[in-house]
Formats: sequence, structure tokens, C-alpha cells
Amino acid sequence: MAADIASGVQNKPRDDIILPFQVEPHGLRGGFVRLGDAVETVLAAHNYPEPVARLLAEMLALAPCLAGALKYKGVFTLQVKGNGPVKTLMADVTSEGGLRGYAGYDAEAVEAAAAAHGADAPLQRLTEGGYIAFTVDQGLHADRYQGIVELSGATLAECTHAYFRNSEQLETGVKVAAGRSPTGTWRAAALMVQRLAFAGGENIPTGINEDDYDEGWRTAVVLMSSCTSAELLDDALAPEALLYRLFHETGVRVYPDRPLATQCRCSVDKVENVLRSLTAEQLEDMTVDGEVSVVCEFCKTELRYNGDGLAALRGTFDNAGRFAPPTRKR
Repeated sequence: MAADIASGVQNKPRDDIILPFQVEPHGLRGGFVRLGDAVETVLAAHNYPEPVARLLAEMLALAPCLAGALKYKGVFTLQVKGNGPVKTLMADVTSEGGLRGYAGYDAEAVEAAAAAHGADAPLQRLTEGGYIAFTVDQGLHADRYQGIVELSGATLAECTHAYFRNSEQLETGVKVAAGRSPTGTWRAAALMVQRLAFAGGENIPTGINEDDYDEGWRTAVVLMSSCTSAELLDDALAPEALLYRLFHETGVRVYPDRPLATQCRCSVDKVENVLRSLTAEQLEDMTVDGEVSVVCEFCKTELRYNGDGLAALRGTFDNAGRFAPPTRKR
């Protein structure tokens, strides 16, 4: 159920949400994501260099912002594959709001880029080209959708604009911000406005002519562009207050917000199924000091199996029936 902000809808500062909204009077749809604990939890599990952490924080905000405009049941994944210091950036979010992410990078090359350009090193300096992929996976019984666009923009927001313009023919405005709070913890946010595609005027709201619709879109983009990174990240500024500040002249209506939370999908069962499928030679290659260690790239949870544990797992007990369960390390 939508509500006009001025009518007394919930209007308090809060993090880890996606807030859908609509810019009036032209029915332009939008979404606002603000992350606090969720992005800090993901980044705290790693020791990323500052430029890498900032990019991943942006990805963690952008992924649910884009996913919020879709109707799906499953997992939405946003992935960057780079050719430079940053090799991989990945963030995904489930339709229930479970969020996770990780980055792969060359530490020495990132350090060199940071020395040359600072912690705010441009996207192209860190990736040196590549691509960004948008994927919706709804399980075994539904088609998997993927869109890919060249990583040619100066920012993740510019790359997103290019994807929607070229692949979806859907005009989209996006702003993304990430940074540390005064206490040193990470925060991230993303704001998106979309103009629904129309054929023969069929999706234009009743009573609005095409020229007014075009002008309404241009106005909304200008208003959105006036928003600063500080406003996007401000934990004392309620999401509704920010939207009202931006769009009160034309009008803005919000829908109930949806929570987001860090949620890794790794499990002991998945790891053990993989270990059962490996050959003895493959396991031997993975063994260090008598143990096989498996670490989740997302949450950094570690499972360790010694020889007895692997024998039990693979149904190869020795004559003494020895068994040692895996140990976990976080």
C-alpha cells in the first residue's frame, strides 16, 4: 500500500532497508537502499584495501536497489569481472532480503593504484575494463536471465545507466555512495529512478501527455542528481525525509520498506557434497599438514577435515573405525 510522505507515514532514520517509491504525478518508479550494519558485517569479515572495500560497498547497495525493481523468487546477482587490479566484485541478494558479497583482487596492483590515485581510485583504474553482469536465478524450474554490458563507465552508476539504456531500453537514473561513518564503520546507499518504457503512449499515466511525461522524467533526474553522497549516507536523515527533500515539489509516494540483512548461503552439506565428489588425488593436492581446509569466500567461515574426518565423510573408515568431525573457524 502506497502512502504520501506528508500524510504521516513512518519517517524515522533506519538502515538496512530498501524503500520503494513513486515520483508523482508521472508514476516514475524508484527505490532507495541504505546499508549500515549489513555492509559493515560483510566488509569486516575481510581485510580489503580501502579502494576495494569502497567498490564492494557500492555493489552491496546497488544490487538490492536494482533487484527491488524486479518481480522474482530466487537470487539476484550483480557481478563485475575486471582485467586489472580488481578481478572480481560480486554482490547478490535473495528475494527475502539476504545479502552477501566478496571481492577478488591483486594486492600489489591495488596498492599501486591507490598510491597513484588515492582511496577513491576510479573504477577504470581498478578494473582496466571488463564487464558487469546482471543475473536473476529463480531455481531449477525457471529460466535464468542474464544481461551483460561492457565495463566502460567511470563509475558503477554509469555502467548501470549504460546497461539499462542499451540492453533494456529503459531510462534509468542511479546514484551510489559508500564511505566510512565518523566511528569508522562502513555505510552505503543507492538511489534509483526509472521511467517505464511505453509503446504508443500506453504506459503513460492517464491525463498526462507525452511532452509532460518527458519533462517529468527530466525534472526527476535533475532533482535526483542534486542529492549528495553525504545525504545518501546520513544515518540521522530518515529515508522518507530525503525523498521529500528531493521530490516534494512534484510529489512522492512511498511503499512499505523491506528489510535487508547479511546472510551467507554456505553450508556444511554443500561443502561435504563437494568433498565426496573429489578423487583421492584431488584431496591429496588440497591437504596441508594432514588437513583439508575449505573457506567460504563470502563469510570466511572455515571448515577443517583431518584424515579420519575425510574417511568418515567418504565412507572409508579405517579398521579401528576412527572418526573426527570437522572443526570450524571463523
